[in-house]
Amino acid sequence: MKIFELLRNKAFWIVDALKGGDKKKHYNEIKFLIENPTSQEAINCKEKNIQNILDHAVQSTDYYKKYKGYASIEDFPVINKNIIKDNFESFQSKKFVGLPKFTLSTSGSTGTPFTIYQNKNKRLRNIADTIYFSEKAGFNIGFKLTYFRLWNAFEKKGVLNRFLQNIVPIDVFDLKDKSLIDRVIDTLSKSSSSNSWLGYASAYKEICKHLDSKNSSPISSNLKSVIAMSERLDDYTKQSIYKYFGTEVVSRYSNVENGILAQQPLGNVKKFEINEASYVVEILDLKSDKRVENGKPGRIVITDLFNYYVPMLRYDTGDIGIKDVIDGKPFFREVSGRKIDVIYNTKDEIITVNLVLLVNNYPELKQCQLIQKASGTYHFKLNSEQEFLREQEFINEFKTYLGEDASISIEYVDEIPLLASGKRRVMVNEMNL
Repeated sequence: MKIFELLRNKAFWIVDALKGGDKKKHYNEIKFLIENPTSQEAINCKEKNIQNILDHAVQSTDYYKKYKGYASIEDFPVINKNIIKDNFESFQSKKFVGLPKFTLSTSGSTGTPFTIYQNKNKRLRNIADTIYFSEKAGFNIGFKLTYFRLWNAFEKKGVLNRFLQNIVPIDVFDLKDKSLIDRVIDTLSKSSSSNSWLGYASAYKEICKHLDSKNSSPISSNLKSVIAMSERLDDYTKQSIYKYFGTEVVSRYSNVENGILAQQPLGNVKKFEINEASYVVEILDLKSDKRVENGKPGRIVITDLFNYYVPMLRYDTGDIGIKDVIDGKPFFREVSGRKIDVIYNTKDEIITVNLVLLVNNYPELKQCQLIQKASGTYHFKLNSEQEFLREQEFINEFKTYLGEDASISIEYVDEIPLLASGKRRVMVNEMNL
């Protein structure tokens, strides 16, 4: 590590130690539990964490109090975003209401805007999870991190936070301007610092396609790690990033409301190591709440072991996965998210970003689906429990991405149906149907 990187790293852990060392304690526990899954100490620790969250939920929330006589986690109901939204107050722990909390809104990748509260210890656990899994991908605290995402759909980091965390935010929608890609690569090639990338897989694909179009040679850089999130990482992108930058990309499976659920290890391995240090992960049948055998596809349902403000027990993520175990270590053979079709803007250019993420800015909406009817013609299905007063603002924001000359219509519905797989199509292209 360079001197300034080392100083940032040391400063981070010194500040943590001065505050009681909670992040380090969580980090050490996560590392031990994941790397020693079959040890009796690890088994006992995980069982204790499960018991603690279940007891806390039945003792301090109205929603779970009826399950006080539970015998196992399977006695609890499977829940989802809509159930939590419809019963939000009853999910909140009476022991934490009124205490400081962290508010997070989901990516909206389901078409369902969703806000959740987290207590301080859960926040610390997430930070420790991020440190551990980032290190496994080649990142260390102190490295410069270029973060590719649709920033307009999320709370933006202030200048001070960006400096302290050494983060460079890049809005993926701006990558349509190829000169920005050139600037990112030029800055990377000239930097003597250790660099890392975190972002949507589609952003990396956009960069690689641009390099292909220029018949670019490999880029000389100090890129230490590349982590893809939110979208499926295809073989082309994985191979092209390695070809141009000499760095392996790993895919991370996470969500905003919980945290890091699984991540691919280095070594060009397609499986995902499951974060059983912080979550209980179940795979349930597509049509019932029965567990499926290892190696069979099913709904990914997780229990968050550390959110005591809003306990989320047996939470259906809406994703489909195949789980297996080798030498006591659980992993996903495969993870698949919501069905998203390719959408084109009014210039018939492909939009590679899930625009439904923008629904994050409209928490009053319950569900959203974007349908392209024809070139330049779009139809939104919105599910709102009350009159949606920001319809014109909503239309104007989407026109920024679809095109100012886009023809946009709105339809209000009571429900946007799921596919037979249990997933929901959030962006649909009907032009060729």
